[in-house]
Amino acid sequence: MTARFVWALAGGAAGFTLLAIVAQAEGASAVPAAAGAVLVAALAIGGAAYRAARGPSLRTPPRSFRPSGVRDWLVTGEMGREDLVLLLDRLERRTLNPTLPARTPREIGAIVRLRPAEFRRYLDRRLEQLEGTV
Repeated sequence: MTARFVWALAGGAAGFTLLAIVAQAEGASAVPAAAGAVLVAALAIGGAAYRAARGPSLRTPPRSFRPSGVRDWLVTGEMGREDLVLLLDRLERRTLNPTLPARTPREIGAIVRLRPAEFRRYLDRRLEQLEGTV
C-alpha cells in the first residue's frame, strides 16, 4: 500500500463519518455509513501499520566494489579505517584470492592503530595489488 492510498482511505473514512453524522436524523442510512467509516478506517490503519513494519520504501543503491571507489571513499573520509580494511579484504576475496581467511580482531586492531602515513601506505599497497599494478 502506498502512502497516497492510505491517505485516500483515511479521507474515505472521514467522508463516511460525516455521512453518518448527517444521516443520523434519518436513522436508516446512519448505521451503514458508520460501519463503512469503521471499515475504511481499519483498512487505513492496517495499511499504515504494514508500511511502518516494512520499513522505508526508498532503498539506497548498493555501492559497487571497485578499487577506484575505495580511493574515492578514502579522499572523502566516508569510511573508517576498519571499514576500509574489511572492504579491501572482500575485494581481494572477489578478485585475487577467494580463499583469503578472515582477519582476527587483533590483526584488524593492529592495522587500524597504524600511524596515518603508515596506514596510507598500507592502503596504497593493497589497492595497487587489487588494481593489478603490482
